Amino acid sequence: MSRAAEPRLVDLDHNATSPPRPETLAAALPLITEAWGNPGSAHRAGQRPAAAVEEAREAVASAAGARPKDVIFTSGATEANHLALRGLGGRVICGAADHPAALEPVRALGGVVCPVDSAGRLRLDALEALLAEAPTALVSVIAANNETGALQPVEALHTLTRRYGARLHLDAAQWIGRLPLPTAWDLLTLTAHKSGGLKGAGALVVRPDVTLAPQQLGGSQERGRRAGTLNPPAIVSLGVVAASPPPPQLLALQARLEVGAKALGAVITAEHAPRLPNTTHLRFPGLEGALVVLGLDAHGVCASVGAACSSGAARPSHVLEAMGLPATEGVRLSVGWNTSEQDVDAALSALALVVEGLRGAEELFE
Repeated sequence: MSRAAEPRLVDLDHNATSPPRPETLAAALPLITEAWGNPGSAHRAGQRPAAAVEEAREAVASAAGARPKDVIFTSGATEANHLALRGLGGRVICGAADHPAALEPVRALGGVVCPVDSAGRLRLDALEALLAEAPTALVSVIAANNETGALQPVEALHTLTRRYGARLHLDAAQWIGRLPLPTAWDLLTLTAHKSGGLKGAGALVVRPDVTLAPQQLGGSQERGRRAGTLNPPAIVSLGVVAASPPPPQLLALQARLEVGAKALGAVITAEHAPRLPNTTHLRFPGLEGALVVLGLDAHGVCASVGAACSSGAARPSHVLEAMGLPATEGVRLSVGWNTSEQDVDAALSALALVVEGLRGAEELFE
């Protein structure tokens, strides 16, 4: 008995991770197959990967509007966030819709969580009240929300935090590769694998007057601010992503997806707020988002209900809860550098079948 052919995979979950771009593979593969030495070694086997790391450092610094020596390479965005949150010392504040990689360490540090508005953006009035309440070292916020794509008012946040003598940390893991990087920050978290880079590298970029206590000890790498052997292939891929212009087709694909989804009865979360040009978070009122995602997967479409690090836990979305929305209805669709119009149309066809099936099942049990 022959096995039925599996449907063609349509990847609309780039916010979890993105397939590597050809140019990132071209830059990274020689550092795996040829120049595989430790970049911390003084001999010739370490010199080529060390040079590649420094080229990537310059590319990241240029994209961020910073100096190369202020780029600290890490194992990823989570480590970069922890270095920012723990490295300054003192009171920390984050947003209620932030990624767990910031929320959980802030809570562990006894920090404060600031409420957000109905679009998931930090409430400036609430933040100012918290800043006036006690001296604060750092305000940390996810610059572009990983679930909804909503962008924070980073310039206003930077002005406000400066007024109260606090630093502003932006987690821009979802921003890089999709929009030019913001410039209003004191500390900036980046990673590559959401936009065509490799997993295993991130960066924390700091302004020259920011001093951090290292959180990993045992080596002098990264000017003594982060001990541990660097990962040149992944770091080089971050440099490639930082230096590459955002894919021009993202906004048109997002619009095509949202027009089709709304025709099926979807409500677009934070539709009228500034958003990433690749991220669509939608809800079908009354339908469980997890069931929609499972149905899409059966049709070969990759989607998610939220952050990949917690999607297996079947928990309600803390982002939607913070926004005052039903916490189990969300579905996130995120396009990327290799998404085509045909992919979007295939996803919409699958979405129509899934929603129709779930609505029909609802009627049976009414």
